[in-house]
Amino acid sequence: MPFDALAMRAVEARWRRDLIGAVCVKVQQSGDRLLLTLKTHAGTVQVLVVLQPGIQRLHRTSRQTLADKRPVFPWLQKIVPFVLEDIHVPPFERVMEWRIQSRDDWGQDLPGRLVIELAGHLTNVVLVDDAGLVVDAWRKVPPGRPGRHVWPRLPYQPPPPLMNPLDLRNAADLPPWARRWLEDGHDWETLEQDFQNGFPDSGWILTNPQNQEVWVYPVPGYQGQPAQNFEEALDIVFQDKERRRQRDALVKQVTAEVENRIGHLTAKLSQYQQDRLEDGAKDKEWGDLWLTYQYAFKADPSLGAFTVTGFDGEPKTLVLEENQTPADAAALAYRRYKKAKARQEALDRLIPILQSERQNLQRLLQQVGEDHPLDWYKTQLKATALAKTDQNQRLPYRRFHSLHGLEILVGRNRDENAKLTFQKARPDDIWLHAKQAPGSHVILATGRTNPDLEDLLDAAELAVFFSSAQDSSSVPVDYTRRKFVRKRPHAEPGQVLYQREKTLYITPNPDRLRRLGAISEKLAES
Repeated sequence: MPFDALAMRAVEARWRRDLIGAVCVKVQQSGDRLLLTLKTHAGTVQVLVVLQPGIQRLHRTSRQTLADKRPVFPWLQKIVPFVLEDIHVPPFERVMEWRIQSRDDWGQDLPGRLVIELAGHLTNVVLVDDAGLVVDAWRKVPPGRPGRHVWPRLPYQPPPPLMNPLDLRNAADLPPWARRWLEDGHDWETLEQDFQNGFPDSGWILTNPQNQEVWVYPVPGYQGQPAQNFEEALDIVFQDKERRRQRDALVKQVTAEVENRIGHLTAKLSQYQQDRLEDGAKDKEWGDLWLTYQYAFKADPSLGAFTVTGFDGEPKTLVLEENQTPADAAALAYRRYKKAKARQEALDRLIPILQSERQNLQRLLQQVGEDHPLDWYKTQLKATALAKTDQNQRLPYRRFHSLHGLEILVGRNRDENAKLTFQKARPDDIWLHAKQAPGSHVILATGRTNPDLEDLLDAAELAVFFSSAQDSSSVPVDYTRRKFVRKRPHAEPGQVLYQREKTLYITPNPDRLRRLGAISEKLAES
């Protein structure tokens, strides 16, 4: 990660030269990104602050807006416009403090500090008043938690200070890239002088076969080229990093979706091809045998079973059920034969379709590893979602399978909830619902058997996921046999009363939901 303490110092020196006295007139927010518009004596500039661990940074940018803009935190929006009066970065830290001047609701000057912390995984933006108390923060840490706290109306505590390697010239306290730079034959005197001066204006664009970076010096293992503008180089290279990160995430999503569909098709094809071998010939043989030897039962009405030689030379025993005639038994066997033949014909049409779909998906899986524009991957995800939507529209209820293969049905709306509970479910199936939270009725198809705990947890997880409590933790989920659920009198469809319930407490588990396919299901419906 090249945006270390030296890169922060380089940015600080340039901003102290160019941005002191600037007025921030606009703030935009998108996820863990802030885009601030400042008016300076030289014109309007934009400053990007990225708080995402791994690519956290701040620099001027050419972006005009952020995609997927969200409402800015009220406490941050409230101080706009503000004047940037001073900038300070502690030596060898990735914490930048802006001394700002805004106005309160009565037009009075309101001095304070905006602290941007880019150290480690706990990146943050904290507004501190002139008395040193936290006004508000991007990430608030309440008292009682391990480590320092960041909480409104409590004194602001900066991150623990790091050792300044320039004091003792201890290379172990340097960022890794700076250590490599020293090991390449450079000296402490140059580092100390450049650090005090804010480093040369150009900076360096560094490339190797794997990636591209921007830093204040060239380092071994990279081909170095001076950058005309250090912050512009940061903007370009990090945008490419973000694109590659997005691409990698999309590749994983598309790959998972395609592999899941291929696995589903493979299992279906295996089952269908096995079913295809069952042509009903044995049922036809039994029908023929019943008609051939029906005379024996007519000759002796008390005869209940008769052993004969089958067409394959093996002995077969014809057993007559109570109140059944040989003609009835033959008709039943022929019906099974016709049903098998009809299924065989349907499979003859279906199997090639599924095989073709699987081949197309396997070709797509090979293409996913190539470098495509981000929109290509999004299009593939959308196509997968639409295919699932079409499939779901053909089937009532959302359908899943638990760890041990039990069917789990989930209602999509109140009408489906009512039909699922009172028409589809059997009396001894398990009925589940997130307690005191609007959401789906869930049926775990157990019949009279007692489910395994993992199967029950799978169903309870779905009850939470398809409820208004999906983002909460330790959500109570009531469950009981369906026969103990009844309609609430004079209520809307899906509103019920139940008894003999037990309760599970569920905290949503992404791995379990992913195994069940619930996340993909919700994506398809969104």
